[in-house]
Amino acid sequence: MKILYLDCFSGISGDMMVGALVDAGVSPERIETELKKLPISGYKLQWSKVIKKGISATKLDVILDDNYRDKHDAYSHHHDSLNHSTLHSHRHYSYIVDMINHSELHPEVKKRSQQIFHAIATAEAKIHHIPVEKVHFHEIGAIDSIVDIVATAVALEELKIDQIISSPIPVGSGYIDCAHGTYPVPAPATLEILRNVPIKASKLPFELTTPTGAGIVKSQVTSFGPIPTMTISYIGYGAGTRDLPNQPNVLRVVVGEMADALLEHEYLLPLQQEIIHILECHVDDMSGEALGYVMEGLFQRGALDVFYTPIFMKKNRPGVLLTVLASSNSVEECEQFIFKETTTLGVRKNICTRSILGRNSVSVPTPYGNIRVKQAIQNGKIIRQVPEYEDVKKAATDHQAAFLEVYTAAVEYARKRSRGEES
Repeated sequence: MKILYLDCFSGISGDMMVGALVDAGVSPERIETELKKLPISGYKLQWSKVIKKGISATKLDVILDDNYRDKHDAYSHHHDSLNHSTLHSHRHYSYIVDMINHSELHPEVKKRSQQIFHAIATAEAKIHHIPVEKVHFHEIGAIDSIVDIVATAVALEELKIDQIISSPIPVGSGYIDCAHGTYPVPAPATLEILRNVPIKASKLPFELTTPTGAGIVKSQVTSFGPIPTMTISYIGYGAGTRDLPNQPNVLRVVVGEMADALLEHEYLLPLQQEIIHILECHVDDMSGEALGYVMEGLFQRGALDVFYTPIFMKKNRPGVLLTVLASSNSVEECEQFIFKETTTLGVRKNICTRSILGRNSVSVPTPYGNIRVKQAIQNGKIIRQVPEYEDVKKAATDHQAAFLEVYTAAVEYARKRSRGEES
């Protein structure tokens, strides 16, 4: 399993995250190429090596052109429901999501980018007491923050990271000036984003963790603690702008494979039990387009699974049964979204336990390139291996091969690897 560990001893920001991942081996050219798929312009990326208290780190600066403009004028003609009348129209959360959805970015990049933006937008909506889609970003909506978030998603996709673990997050102290005035550190948005995330006190009178950094942590990190047992492949340092008095202002990332001994120990444990919430409602007066939007929105809000079942309702009306599986952390937000975006007048809720097989993800070399394969494990044995759809699709397209041909090859090479045979 490929692990990314975030060592946030001096906090985390978007530019620090991107710089650290590039320092760990991600191609800057790949990031710049992918960013060109967004309908924004008027900026350039500047990469440099800097020394922070004796540590060499990669620094990312987003340089804005004078009087920069978004190049989304033609794009906006097809989205009249959004307000594109000013230069700052792209700072609305709804526009940012729409822009990412309609881009040609890799599906995994879209997913991670939207997760990060959603974590930030949800916090802003709660603080300002407005609907999420009405959130009007200030700092986070600026061009450099959009670049930081999407570039982070691109870098994580290139590294094929399976799991991200982080140290507790230092937030700093003092005060900061922002669009709404002078706020205490951590800023309200940052603190709200970091709800249920382990934070660490710091006497440094600076903002060590920004809303962008907090959004990355909240949406992408699966667990917190010390560095896990792993075999290290790459180490990277991303530099912040400020110079701290007694420590290097850098984010350290460690990329590697989780040790086999630890994986075997985890997989030999009894089946994992967890609590899930089941939400259900009947709908017979919504279009297919609207139902598609609802499903997408529920996944963005943390739903574990969403599906529709055809049913017949009273007066012989064909309808659908909407079923949502959600964790305790996401069930409330999913329920509120259902009430807001569907025509239902009530939602049934049940609490269940489910058993989970051990899970692992490996990247296997095939004649069509590396393809990620999900493994299901029971009592220390691999009982099922399934290639990642998006990897198979991309490999089939790139090599002009049949989808099933690539899929079968990935399964076969995964089986050889699990048997210890050379590919």
